Amino acid sequence: MRSNGRRGFVLASLIMVALLIPRMLQAADFEIADCRYDFGLRLGYGYSWKSPSVHLYSLLPRWGIFIVNPHTSTLPGKLGISFEVEGILSIAEARDTGWELGFTPLLKFTLPVTPGLHLFLEGGAGMITQQFNSPNVPHSFNFTPQVGAGLDVAVASRWAVTVAYRFRHSSNAGIVEPNPGLNVNFFHAGITYFY
Repeated sequence: MRSNGRRGFVLASLIMVALLIPRMLQAADFEIADCRYDFGLRLGYGYSWKSPSVHLYSLLPRWGIFIVNPHTSTLPGKLGISFEVEGILSIAEARDTGWELGFTPLLKFTLPVTPGLHLFLEGGAGMITQQFNSPNVPHSFNFTPQVGAGLDVAVASRWAVTVAYRFRHSSNAGIVEPNPGLNVNFFHAGITYFY
């Protein structure tokens, strides 16, 4: 029962953010041409693709540096590129309750759609320790290749609300057998500050 309550809260929060996006589209424009870095914090909910089920409730702090700022870019479509480092701390519900802790370097490709809306794709591969009981995670040290897409919506000139989807795979890359791996659908919502 506790799991259904948390899952409902996460889904309700994501729906609320999605409903607010159209209103926020008219609220602000980004003014980040002179910015070089970003810092953000996302909350995430993830669930496994196959049985037995695993549910993850995550905190994801992140820091990034622009390689190409989307507001000064000379690339087609004013494409922006940044290097991001993201941490993850999750509570995991599987056969028992456990946790995971790790980090992932990411490349983020940003496309300004309007002055207050950025579409992005991001991907990378990190390392994680997973301390919960699931046959899909037989070892505690794993690698996490992942890819996703999302939106940064300006709520002030340097602040954004971020919503995103990410596919993440975790396994030990065949170092130790068995290595079934865990595939997770992740939904993120959070804030980003550009400076």
